Amino acid sequence: MSGIEFTVLDSETTGLSSSYHEMTEISLIRVVNKCQLWRCIKCDYPERANIDSLRITNKTLADLGQGYTKEQVVEECDKFFNEDGLTPVHRCIIAHNAPFDMRFCHALWAKVGKEFPAALWVDSMQIVRAYAKKIGLVKPKVNLDASCNMLGIKKFAGAHSAQSDTRNTYLLWKALTETHNMDPLPFIKTLPHVLNPVDDSEDCGLDPALLDL
Repeated sequence: MSGIEFTVLDSETTGLSSSYHEMTEISLIRVVNKCQLWRCIKCDYPERANIDSLRITNKTLADLGQGYTKEQVVEECDKFFNEDGLTPVHRCIIAHNAPFDMRFCHALWAKVGKEFPAALWVDSMQIVRAYAKKIGLVKPKVNLDASCNMLGIKKFAGAHSAQSDTRNTYLLWKALTETHNMDPLPFIKTLPHVLNPVDDSEDCGLDPALLDL
């Protein structure tokens, strides 16, 4: 894994569609030094929020009108990434249910006319499934809370807050890769920024992170 910088990422959103709903929080943790950036994002269309998403993330419509602008958040995140002096192909994002976070990150950066600055992604949920198979568990729950419990991790409080979820994903990553020697390399995928994101406004799929799987 020489030459790759790993960053844990989590986002909270107003729903499941990255082409219709908005990101309300983003948090990054640089694995090499545990430096964290967390920002709440002001929504342009709070009226589009899904009621269940508001309930799960413990937010009100008034909360959605607070925070940094999209432009400010992207600028700060880009600055955070650029501190490593690397290019997007040398940056790997760790996320629990990575496809969900990736869609929303690509959509957010596209809205301000920029490209997301990391091209590699690894889904910690997939590594947990591989670990569960290794130890003989059949159809285990693999949401973040259940995954941490499976590995005996003492979690930070505050589920479905990007700030605490990135911290717990970081602990999960360290436990998987260091304590239990799971090799993440087979799970890393190259997924550069999509200039024209797929319209998922009719996507009825559910984010596994929101379910008790």
